Amino acid sequence: MTTHANGRSGGQEIRDLGQIVLVLQGGGALGAYQVGVYQALHEAGIEPDWVIGTSIGAINAAIIAGNKPADRLDRLREFWDRVRARSPLKRSWLSMFGNAFDNLGVLT
Repeated sequence: MTTHANGRSGGQEIRDLGQIVLVLQGGGALGAYQVGVYQALHEAGIEPDWVIGTSIGAINAAIIAGNKPADRLDRLREFWDRVRARSPLKRSWLSMFGNAFDNLGVLT
């Protein structure tokens, strides 16, 4: 049985339709969602021939293209775990400004 990208069986193999291209756009949090998209494709046995991205999508694309298919999900998760661990949302809101307020007394 052959499965199409749309989940229907029968007809042509997905590979028979041409090259598979994964295009990933930028936009911060979208990068985390892109990992889920790649995971769904990977679990369906679909690996891209080409990966293209911009901004955070380019980082995800580099991780995908730079690793063997068997290692890609682990590397993506490792990257996003690091991003989440360093999130400014986990810190005091004032610490996000670093030393910006150190000289505030000079102005008053």
